[in-house]
Amino acid sequence: MKHAVLFSIMLLAAALPENGAAGSAATPPAQAVKKVHDGFRAPVAIVASGGALYISDWSADNVTRIGKDGRRRVLAANIPAAAGLATDAQGRLYVASYSGDYIARLDEDGRIVRIAENLATPTGIAFAKNGELLVANRTSGQVLAVNVANGAKRMVSEGFDLPVGVVETADGSIVVSQYGGRVTRVLPDGSRQELGQDFVRPGVGIAADGNYAVLVVDNGAGVIRRVDFNGKTDAATSRLGGNVVALGKGIDGEWLIGAWDGGIYQLAR
Repeated sequence: MKHAVLFSIMLLAAALPENGAAGSAATPPAQAVKKVHDGFRAPVAIVASGGALYISDWSADNVTRIGKDGRRRVLAANIPAAAGLATDAQGRLYVASYSGDYIARLDEDGRIVRIAENLATPTGIAFAKNGELLVANRTSGQVLAVNVANGAKRMVSEGFDLPVGVVETADGSIVVSQYGGRVTRVLPDGSRQELGQDFVRPGVGIAADGNYAVLVVDNGAGVIRRVDFNGKTDAATSRLGGNVVALGKGIDGEWLIGAWDGGIYQLAR
């Protein structure tokens, strides 16, 4: 089935109160957002590279390029359930096909080059400092590392509860958002720290915010949460309309959020 279990539930907006980390006087207020792009169907990932913005649109099966002048074009079509996006050190763009079980490199001339296949519903992707591509391999409950030069795969960590997003942080840890309700930090020595106690349902979007914290989509609550490695969680946004899924940096370094009301929002931080 083209649009499998992961996002079928996302089409139902969770009518839950915003319940970020518990309130101390030191908790910063949630930040306002403003809509900067519209007309998408189901944006899942956002990255910027070479002065352009790229957005994967799950339901449209494509990746769209938006230039700095605002002009749009479909860079790659017919990517079944286009999900995670990442760029390597050379600025080359990669996409995960959730329904197709592969990772592809997307070239500016329109070529789609598959660099890893036979995955298990790959969702979020991110490059590690060693140049490998980290893949949240949802169905297998694993995070894999892919050598984009030869397609070789190795298992980094396993035992996750529907992993959908992954990022490496400055200390070499990886943090994994899991649709089953957890956000887990895996340290370089293999030990684990659970960070997701305040989440309703973590989504695909996850990114490092400084050296000791991550921003994570809480799809179930419709907000972005900031979690530091001391375990403190704050709501970084007020509740957005639609299901919040995508999170990434824009052309000028601003934080952008993709929701399934078709909008791309900028976080005013």
